[in-house]
Amino acid sequence: MVRHGVERQVGEAAWTALERSSGPPSFCHWRAVLGVAAVSVLAAWMVLLGARWPIEFTVTAWLLAYALALGLFCTYCVCAFRGVLARLSTRAAWVSAWFVVVVFAFGFSYLAGLVSAVLGFGPAPDALAEFVVRSVLGAGIVSLALFRYLFIRARWQAEMLAESEARVEALQARIRPHFLFNSLNTIASLVHDDPRNAERATEDLAELFRGGMRASDDLIPLDDELALARKYLAMEERRLGDRLRVVWDMRDLPGEEPVLPMLLQPLLENAVIHGIQPRAEGGSVQVFGRREGGNVVITVTNPLAPAGSKPGQGMALGNIRSRLVLAYSSLASLMTHKDDGRFYAVLTLPHAQSAGH
Repeated sequence: MVRHGVERQVGEAAWTALERSSGPPSFCHWRAVLGVAAVSVLAAWMVLLGARWPIEFTVTAWLLAYALALGLFCTYCVCAFRGVLARLSTRAAWVSAWFVVVVFAFGFSYLAGLVSAVLGFGPAPDALAEFVVRSVLGAGIVSLALFRYLFIRARWQAEMLAESEARVEALQARIRPHFLFNSLNTIASLVHDDPRNAERATEDLAELFRGGMRASDDLIPLDDELALARKYLAMEERRLGDRLRVVWDMRDLPGEEPVLPMLLQPLLENAVIHGIQPRAEGGSVQVFGRREGGNVVITVTNPLAPAGSKPGQGMALGNIRSRLVLAYSSLASLMTHKDDGRFYAVLTLPHAQSAGH
């Protein structure tokens, strides 16, 4: 039923996310500028390949330089209009961005033709119109193909984000009732014997549910994610008592590092539910964090579940992996393995400064 609920949510959420996040890129980031430069040079080179050879080196150099200058100029114009485009609907913004390219390509090519003719190396006066038309057509066709690719990629990313958000909601819907029921029972048992601890438990529970209401793609400081993880384990320690022992070693971690929310808590829930709860004697959950090169590495380890206990469904691990791919591409990972009677989940995130975010 959870799976069908996810599928129903993805269709509606995907288009909501698309409208929110898949407008035309501003082309103000250096990666976008570099991409346009590469596309412009490639398009010019393809034109040269279709021409009659041999071609003089100076002609080749001028054509490549002109294509590069035209592409960068149109990129600057789209960047300059980013504020106007951001106020339009998704489709209107893409169409308007294309018109910006065509209009300014016309102005640039016309001025370039006049200036180069005056300097003695441009098109002849009677060929100026043809030169402008070819330039505008080239810019329009190349930008149309590029925008189409970017739109499809943005829609795919929006759908992936919507699916990730739906899976987070489905996972929380499956876990929250059990966790809430157990937490309320724990608080009720503490009210008379330890009212101060019951008050802290109530505050921790409120913080956990407040943290769970964040959007799954809104980055938060690593310190905030660790604080929520500690509150979750504190709640479980109250419930399980001496059966749950927690070891933290999080030295030398960048507390301001932006990370996705709800990465650690599902790992800790798996550790408690599958590694501690089924064991009469309990066990220890150990959380280690360290910097490793340009990455932040967090390891969660717990005892293996006793033989004969119900295996986990792996939904939480699969959800975390899909969210990591969407947010970090191949720069982040979640690896799991078993060794010496323990289960290990190793979360690797790129350090923002090292990744250039």
